[in-house]
Amino acid sequence: MKITPASLQILNDLKVVISDNAKLKGFRDQLTQSLTHEQINGPVGQLLKAAVFVANQTGEDSEFWEAYRGGTLYKPCNKAQKMVDMGLPGLTCAEEEIADIIIRALDMSEAYGVDIAKAVATKIAFNASRPKLHGGKLA
Repeated sequence: MKITPASLQILNDLKVVISDNAKLKGFRDQLTQSLTHEQINGPVGQLLKAAVFVANQTGEDSEFWEAYRGGTLYKPCNKAQKMVDMGLPGLTCAEEEIADIIIRALDMSEAYGVDIAKAVATKIAFNASRPKLHGGKLA
């Protein structure tokens, strides 16, 4: 299967839906609270934006790790029953956290104006050209 930006266009579509929901739920307001327009677009505002996105992404990674450490990775997540009550499938902790990791990454790609379909297709092609263990990495 050849991976192309066109074959991954759904990623660009999803990032917009995810970002719109983050805005609707007030998460973008948290980034700009009590900052002027100049501050938001200046070095401190840009640092804050990057820090918040990275911290949230790291938090989702940590939640996956903690579920592994706690032996609950393949057990229902703490929201599983609410999901079922809504007519949705209940997710395991692994499913929920991996979904959150992807959602956060797509949200960040929208916030930074990244064509994620192009980026992922390019990176997959580049990684396929790399040597085994990238020339001697241990992991």
